[in-house]
Amino acid sequence: MTVIVNILAHTPPWVFPLIAAVIWLGSIGLYDRAVPLLLLFVLPVVLLAMSIATAIGTSAPPLAAASGWVAAAAVGGLLGWSSAEKPREIDPMAARIIIPGSPIPLIVCIAIVTWRYLFGYLYGRYPALLANERYALAFIAGTALLAGVMFGRLCRYGAWYWRRARPRNT
Repeated sequence: MTVIVNILAHTPPWVFPLIAAVIWLGSIGLYDRAVPLLLLFVLPVVLLAMSIATAIGTSAPPLAAASGWVAAAAVGGLLGWSSAEKPREIDPMAARIIIPGSPIPLIVCIAIVTWRYLFGYLYGRYPALLANERYALAFIAGTALLAGVMFGRLCRYGAWYWRRARPRNT
């Protein structure tokens, strides 16, 4: 128990509101919701950008970092694509889509917080790991996989939306 208290005591105070905000954002996905099309892009694009920044900012060799990122993001994208449930309704006139509730956004948000916190702890506790390529590649793969899941879901919803919004030839 002392270890956990020490970890929490050495965590910067701004991290806790950030964790709460990320979990709150994920919990919104538990319920059916009408989402403007542009807002649908925000979280997946932010997660993708964060995962790319993670890949750039590590000690992993650039080619290994890039190929690991692409592979993990592709696997995550496929998982996200296959996990997306068909929208309840698509309204092209209002550029809005009604997405069914799902625990997946919350699970991904919790996993991202846990993954980043774990690696932040490991890098803070054992600074020598900052130079370890295997740890860097694991960090890259985890963030890319999770971002890929959210981005894959976005792409699937986008495909449904554009299929519905496309003018029909008569």
